[in-house]
Formats: sequence, structure tokens, C-alpha cells
Amino acid sequence: MRPAPTRGFLHDPRHGQWAVLALLVLAGVLGAALVHYDWQHVADDAFIAFRYARNLQAGLGLVWNAGERVEGFSSPLWLGLLILGRLSGVPLPAWAGGLGVLFLALSLLLVWRVAARLSGAGLPAAAACAVAAALYPLQHWAASGLETTLFAALVTAAVWGLVAGQPLAGAGEAGMRPGRASLPYWWYLVAAALGLARPEGPVLAGLLVVLGGLAHGRAAWAWQRVAVAGAPVLAWLLFRRFYYGDWLPNPYYAKATGELVPRMVRGLLYAFWGITAWLAAVLATRLAGPFDRRVVAALGFLAAPLAMVIGAGGDWMWHGRLLAPVLPGLAAIAVAAVARARAQQRAAALLACGLAFLPFAPSPSVLGAALGGRRIAAGSFQEGTLAQASLAAAGFVREHYPPDALVAVNHAGALPYQLPNPVIDMTGLCDWHIAHERQGGLHQKFDPVYVLARRPDLVVLNSKVRPGSEGIWYHKGYWQGETALVDEPGWQAYRPVEVYWPWRWGDRGEQRFIVLYQRVAR
Repeated sequence: MRPAPTRGFLHDPRHGQWAVLALLVLAGVLGAALVHYDWQHVADDAFIAFRYARNLQAGLGLVWNAGERVEGFSSPLWLGLLILGRLSGVPLPAWAGGLGVLFLALSLLLVWRVAARLSGAGLPAAAACAVAAALYPLQHWAASGLETTLFAALVTAAVWGLVAGQPLAGAGEAGMRPGRASLPYWWYLVAAALGLARPEGPVLAGLLVVLGGLAHGRAAWAWQRVAVAGAPVLAWLLFRRFYYGDWLPNPYYAKATGELVPRMVRGLLYAFWGITAWLAAVLATRLAGPFDRRVVAALGFLAAPLAMVIGAGGDWMWHGRLLAPVLPGLAAIAVAAVARARAQQRAAALLACGLAFLPFAPSPSVLGAALGGRRIAAGSFQEGTLAQASLAAAGFVREHYPPDALVAVNHAGALPYQLPNPVIDMTGLCDWHIAHERQGGLHQKFDPVYVLARRPDLVVLNSKVRPGSEGIWYHKGYWQGETALVDEPGWQAYRPVEVYWPWRWGDRGEQRFIVLYQRVAR
């Protein structure tokens, strides 16, 4: 016999209706204000997938350059959605931004379902929605053009399936119905989509099916159901092997193959607050009572993306881009656990979760600006105003150089997207040789000899010092790969084009400059 449900303010419908409504309004206001604040933020990296979508529509195939099969994008599922946008004629930045906001809204809805399932009441579910709406990494990356909120929605949907079933012991029963003994087929479709959403997706999809069986019994492992989850992933892996010649996407080799210990240290530093939030959710769940195997499965699943972030060495992008996908599920579990805890433990659980999730809240200045209807300063974008300056530089190249001129770039985003030209990605994200043949980790791979051997007609560089200062056109020190390039003897064949494009980076508006060099020796 299940213990009698806990009652109190959190589960008493006489007290909760207006509070639920107030929290949902708060979640909507926070979400809308922060999305509006960050709407103009489009990441330069998003234009990589945009270029693939454009080339496919042009009949060139899923390629970065015509005739060069390199998988430089991170999410086949996201790319498929971008292709739909390209075919519809909607500008891809707007299409991708709209999709990102849509998946953000879906993530909040799923947070409601998870928290309601675990707590058995509407008030904790509404509180979880308000907390998730205030998680700034989700808001900041929603309209960026990247797959962050798509991945977040899939991860949270997976958590919802894992915790499906009857309310936990001690949870209220308002609006609750017993769940099915076996998982529905839609959940296996979520697993399949998860396998196509990120490079680590196939591992997460397999883990999810395993945990589904542990949480809900062996019926979850029926071969028909497992086939639904595994067939699309297997099909894509076979396509990748046939079409690109690899089992993993090129960005994996470019980013996550450096020395193990330094990579793990960087990953731990990057994932620190995500790990803290996970531990707080575990602690709150334990304070709420004995562990339920469904919640243990959900927490185990949410630990996997964090472990993979650590193993991959983190990311250079702040605002928790790689941590954002696990935050909605953790918030739902944590808030529901606080609601289920007895009064004596509730304060401790609330304090632990509040401190753990606080680093993901928007700063007072950001929150004030968002609620005041203002937008983020362009210099505070992840890459500052690089994308805008790159688009301007691309316009100059299109006007003055032929479409078959080979261009070498460091930032392989907005500038290549605007060009029909073949492009060498000097960081290796979209270049097989640099990603596979060079040593190093995140943005540490480069090969100036290889780049110069390909005799690019144009080379795009960046500088922290205004061109022409102290009689020097290009000042070294922006990125070690560019510095190594200009130090090569073969660089003498290049001369500067005396035009440059300034851009700003960071809250202090630090100046950066795009410069262009052209090959003059034959």
C-alpha cells in the first residue's frame, strides 16, 4: 500500500490555483523578455550548418565545398530542419531562431509534465516552469541558430518518459493518473531523434533505451520498440560511413582528440556548475525520501551529457551552451523533490538547489534590461559583432573576386556562408586533413604548410590591433594558427588588400579587425 499523500500548501488546491497562475505568468514574462533580449544574437558557428543547407539546395550535396565530402556540422536533425527552412524561402537566421524559441517553449512544457508527474501537484510544476524560464543559458542560445534548445527539448522529453508512471510515494494526486507499465512508442521516437541531434546522440539514445528497461521493466526492451529507437540512428551512421568515410563527424576530430588529462581538466572546469546542479538535484531527491528507480534512471541519464562534456574538453563558448540541455530536466526533478520533502528537510533541499542553480540565472543588469524591453548589446554576443563584419567582408569579396577563388578563413561561419567560393577552414571543423592529421584539442589544430600548399587566392585574418598601426598592417597574436601561417616562408607570396572591417567583442567593446590578403606570386 502506498503511503498516504503529503498535504500542505504545495498540494492543497484551495491555496494553489492562484499561485499556479501567478507562477505560469511569471514564467511566460521571464521567457518572453529574455528571448526578446537575446533575439538578435546569432552565433557565427550557426552559419556552418546554413552553408550545408544552402549547398544541398543548390544540388552540390551535403558538403562544405563542391566535391569535398566533409561532415562539418554537429546535428543531422537540426540540419534537416534548416533544409526545410531553406526550401520554404525563409531567411535561415530567422527560421533557425524561430525554431530555437519553439523548442525552448516545448522544453518548458516538458518541465511542467516532469515536475507534475514527480510531485503530483500543479504548484511545484508551475514553480519548475518559472525556474526553467529563468535559466539564462537556455534563453541566450534559443535564437542563436544552433541546436541547443532542440537538444534540450529531446533530453527533457526523455526524462519525462523515464519518470512516467504513478506519482511517487508521498506526492499529491491532484490531476494525476497512473501511467502505463511500458513506455509508449513516442518515447522511442524521442530516443531516435536524440540519436540524430548531436555527435554524442547515438550513445545517449542507447543509454536511454537501457535505462528505460531498468526503470519500467523488460517490456521496454521489446525488439519492435528498440528498432524504432535504433533504426534511424543506425541508418545515419551507415550513411555517414558511406558518404563521408567516418563513423564520427569531423568536428569531433577537430575538437575532442587532444591529450586526455588537459582535456579532462578543461571539461571539468567548463561543466563545474552543471555538475553542482546535478548533485543538488540528487541531494534534494534523497531528502524527499527513498530513491525511486525511475528518478535514479532520469538522474543517471542527465549525468551522461555532463560526462561527455567533460570527456570532450568543454567548449570555448560561455553562457553554458553545452550545459543548457540538461538544465530543464534537473530543474524539474529538483523542484519536485523540494515539494515532496518533509518540512524539516525542505529548507535544506531548497537552499542546496537555490545555490546550485543561481549561477545559471541572468545577472541583475541583464534581467533589468530584458524586463525593460531592451536588447543585448551586439558586442556581448558570443563572438561580438564578428558575424556582421564577416558579412560585410564577404560582400567585398563577392564584388571584387571571382566565385572560384579559393578562400582560407579562421572563422568558418558567416563569411563562407555568404560566398559561393570554395573555402579552407583553417581550424579544421570543416577540413578533414587538419581535423584528422594534426595534434591538439579545441582550436589547437592548424597546419600552415598545408594551407599554403593549397595556394588559396585569398586569406582572411583577424587582429586585435588596428591595421596600419606602427606601420604594420597585420599584427600577430589573435590566434596561434594565424600567427603560424604568417610566419611561414610561403606567406611572402601574399600582400594585404588595404581595406579592413572592424568588429567589437565583449562587454567592454574591445576592438577586433578583419583583414584580407591576396596571393600575388604565381
